[in-house]
Order: sequence, then C-alpha cells, then structure tokens
Amino acid sequence: MKYIYARTSTTDQNVDQQAEHLLTLHNDAEVFKEQTSGKSLDRPVLNKLTNIVSAGDIIIVLSMSRLGRNTEEVLAFIRLMKTKNISVLVEDLGCIDVTSSMGKLVLTTLAAVAEMQREDTLDKQHIGIARAKAEGKYKGKQQSLETIQKCKEALTYVEKGLSKEKAAKAVGIGVATLYRYIKTN
Repeated sequence: MKYIYARTSTTDQNVDQQAEHLLTLHNDAEVFKEQTSGKSLDRPVLNKLTNIVSAGDIIIVLSMSRLGRNTEEVLAFIRLMKTKNISVLVEDLGCIDVTSSMGKLVLTTLAAVAEMQREDTLDKQHIGIARAKAEGKYKGKQQSLETIQKCKEALTYVEKGLSKEKAAKAVGIGVATLYRYIKTN
C-alpha cells in the first residue's frame, strides 16, 4: 500500500496543493494531510499513519522538511520504518528511499539542514522581537476581538460587584487575561 503524508506548518498554508501534486505522481496512494508544526514528530495524523502501515508499505513525502524539522526524531522515525520494512520516499530528492543506505546519508544531511533552518528562523525572530522591544514597538501577541469582548463583558460584572476572578470565569476567560486587558486599556 502507498501512503502520501502531506504537512504544512500553519493553516494559512495550502496542504491540499502539496497532496494534489503528490497524487498526480502516485495516483494509487491514500492521502494523509496535517497542518501543524514540524518541530516534533508527535502529531495526530502522522501517529495514525505510523500505526496503520505494515511491512511492504510505502510512505511518500514531498520533502524532508514536510516529515519534520527535528533531526533526531526524523532519524528515529526512519529507523522505526526500516525495522518495520516500510519504505519512505522523498519526492523532491528524485523519490529516493531514505530507509536505504544511500538514502540514510542524504536524509541525515537534509534533516540537519531542516533543523538548522528552523533554529535560524527562531534566532531571527528573537532578534526582531528584542529590537522592537528596545524601540518600544513590541506589543506581544494581541488579544482577539472575541477575547476583548469577553474582557469588556467581565468588566461589566466587576462593576456590578463581582470579583475579577469570578467575572473572568463567568465569561470563559482566564483571570490573567482579564488583568492583562485592564493593564493595557
């Protein structure tokens, strides 16, 4: 049996486009799609796929980064698949089987590069945040409109004599969220 595993990091990205591309090349494969970070291989859809594959099956991914961005976890996953006699093909590498000895060499190198790219992105993000904080422009994660409405609703309860803790609970937000709203408004 052939399985396509398609993953994007966020819901803003188009996982369908990735899956459709792989389906044009492997039209007899069953598709598993997921939209979550690649920092860990502990992901619901990947776990489901891992539990259903059996000896002789093939898992197809577009690129190594779609499988994951943690070198140790990716290598452990590939070792597990190899012990189960399951091939893992990476389309962008000419459909190389990374459970083979040549594939393992390529895999190790690319998994390390994917992890390095993720760390580099985080480093740049931290530098940008530090700069924005120094310039007084950083505001952190902004509250959603729904949260703002709930905070306003909670404050009406506070005005009627309810404690902030009970008011926050009554509208379904955390008391820390309410205190943060009060502090910034």
